[in-house]
Amino acid sequence: MTARGTPTGTPTESELAALADGSLAPERREALLGRVRRSPDLLAALAEQERAVRMIGAVDVPAPAALRAQVQSMLAPRARRRAFPMPRLGLAAGAATALAAVAVAIGLAGGGASVSGVQQAAALTLSPATMGAPAESRTHRAQLAAEVGGVHFPYWKERFGWRSTGERVDRLAGHAVTTVFYTDAQGRRIGYAIVSGRAPATHGGTVTWRAGVPYRLLSHDGATVVTWERGGHLCVVSGRGVSVGALLRLASWGGQRSSVA
Repeated sequence: MTARGTPTGTPTESELAALADGSLAPERREALLGRVRRSPDLLAALAEQERAVRMIGAVDVPAPAALRAQVQSMLAPRARRRAFPMPRLGLAAGAATALAAVAVAIGLAGGGASVSGVQQAAALTLSPATMGAPAESRTHRAQLAAEVGGVHFPYWKERFGWRSTGERVDRLAGHAVTTVFYTDAQGRRIGYAIVSGRAPATHGGTVTWRAGVPYRLLSHDGATVVTWERGGHLCVVSGRGVSVGALLRLASWGGQRSSVA
């Protein structure tokens, strides 16, 4: 038995997800397929992972041309002011980050977030960190000290091997967006953003469920995106090279009382 109480060699959810999306190492693939074929339960679990991968592939929707044009027009004055220092809070420096930030502001100001709006919000989770990693909470070992409106970011290092490596804060249309970044032993990176204020209603993408909680699945710029509501706040998690199953497992860890965003 392993430390987690499962038989040695039993595939984890993340391995099944990697098998489904084709990212599993070749030397592990054949051995895992052999185990899956001999187990109805594993076959069912693999089928669920493959369904999630298909859903992600079906909802990769580009931002509308009108939104892109509006963002570009708002970025033009910024280019003329590049010689002046930028505040730490506010739209982040750099054209790519500014593009994401302005798009999020548009979505939030409109009182809701479409597929495109959530995808642009996800761009913040793919942007560089501007601050050091937040510390582990002194009172709750499963949390970091960083929080938004009383909703703390999770501490994943001991249980999942994802350690916090950086943070950034952006203010968009009156909403503070705090993003914490995590890195695993393979060098993969995840961004986890929490938006202040009441979570706006969203639509688009595909909704899947974990332990009775709905999560919305999308894709942005080659990255898998999971968005949901937690403690009344919109949360967005994304990462390149990270499987749908792995992101869902992280997002849903702890049975957080959440609702679809």
